[in-house]
Amino acid sequence: MPVVLCSTKSGEGLGALRMAVQGKTCALVGHSGVGKSSILNALDRRLGLAIADVHKGGTGRHTTTASTLYDLGEGTYLIDTPGIREFGLWDLQPETLRDYFPEFAEAAEWCRFNDCSHLHEPDCEVKRRVERGEISRARYETYARLVADLASSSS
Repeated sequence: MPVVLCSTKSGEGLGALRMAVQGKTCALVGHSGVGKSSILNALDRRLGLAIADVHKGGTGRHTTTASTLYDLGEGTYLIDTPGIREFGLWDLQPETLRDYFPEFAEAAEWCRFNDCSHLHEPDCEVKRRVERGEISRARYETYARLVADLASSSS
């Protein structure tokens, strides 16, 4: 699904969003208060879903309390979901996290150490390929951040 920038206040991008979801079943998912229900209201004014302003602290309120499927016609169904307060990782170990980054697998075969974490070891082929642009730097940085998060949460 492509990213569609839109505004419920100005209406900008709502036509593109309608076209992107036309004839599909899609779910609006995100943090509380980001405007999931407002987007649904903008796409179909008949819905009249309850919405609330964001708290002064910048956090959203849980206005939507259950996931609900809305039929917008012509085979288009949108699901409004309650806001998510945080995302977390369960049952992951720093040693097995690399398995969730399949783009590292082939390069890892050329690392100096069989148990290379791809973080601090010398002669790490994964790090070399990141430097050469053959592996996404953003993906590698996400991997490194998740390893650090997992290590700090287990201590």
